[in-house]
Amino acid sequence: MGLIIRSSSIHAAGCYTTTPIRKGARIVEYTGPRITKESADAKYENSPTTYLFGVGNGDMVIDGHGTAMFLNHSCDPNCETREIRGRIWIQALRDIAAGEELTYDYHLYDGDEDEALCNCGQAACRGTMYAPEEIARRKKLAQKTAKKSRHRKPAAHRQKTKAHE
Repeated sequence: MGLIIRSSSIHAAGCYTTTPIRKGARIVEYTGPRITKESADAKYENSPTTYLFGVGNGDMVIDGHGTAMFLNHSCDPNCETREIRGRIWIQALRDIAAGEELTYDYHLYDGDEDEALCNCGQAACRGTMYAPEEIARRKKLAQKTAKKSRHRKPAAHRQKTKAHE
């Protein structure tokens, strides 16, 4: 299977196929050193770009090296990832024509919101690379935080009330 890395309209560089790929085919493995999530957080604390891929329950990540790290995110991808015996494989979701950019849905689950803006350009773009479950979790947390702050009395008001007691 021929894969090339070249400029992408989604983000910087992307991975493209030079040959047709059939639906279900394993395309490439996501490879690189395996490190703890904590080590990765420390290593990339001030870096706007990482190529980390969570493995298993997310305590370990692959610090991406190689061809697969160039697959960009899309909200309407032509590939998906599969964890098979601890290895991460990129597989075709549908038949892919020669020349197409290979993409998968990153389903991010942590990080800063500003760093996860989606540029896929698809009609069904959700505007973020976060997983729908993570979007819902963050929305619920924001609503809960907003509700708590609405129910708190302002500090000055509490002090006044306390002085009158």
